[in-house]
Amino acid sequence: MSSKFAKVAALVGSGVLSGGSFYVSAFAIPALLSPYRPNAKKQDGQAVLSANTLQVQWKYVYDTGKIFFPFLGLGVSALYVYLGFNAPSDSRKLYWAAAASTIGMVPYTFAFMMGNIKKIEAEVKEDDEENAARLRSEIVKWSRLNLARTALLFTGFLLSTWATLDV
Repeated sequence: MSSKFAKVAALVGSGVLSGGSFYVSAFAIPALLSPYRPNAKKQDGQAVLSANTLQVQWKYVYDTGKIFFPFLGLGVSALYVYLGFNAPSDSRKLYWAAAASTIGMVPYTFAFMMGNIKKIEAEVKEDDEENAARLRSEIVKWSRLNLARTALLFTGFLLSTWATLDV
């Protein structure tokens, strides 16, 4: 594999990872929560999502990302390791740090996000406002934790960009 192709593929993949993860927290989740106003009445013309509907929609966003992001992250990290082995010593550590930062999203998820994810995925027995408020609160927390995970991905992107431009 040519080094130039590996660099371009890794940078594009890393950009997609960090940008996609940022999009989920900055735009998708707020859109999911936007129809909610604590005192909204249905006749106001603004829908109030039920707990079940909110849970199903969040789960779709989460499950889609759960399939896509880890595999792309693994591929990008593998490219960074490859580039590190083939880079001058100045850039080697940057590529390896980018690889660690990028694949670090997986252990971060298990260490810091799994408890929150399980709370969101817990069965909603009653579709009442109390469950909806609890669910919204947990989804907001998940979104913030996801932004921290995005910082790992963006760090990998920055480190690899620095290593690529430094050569």
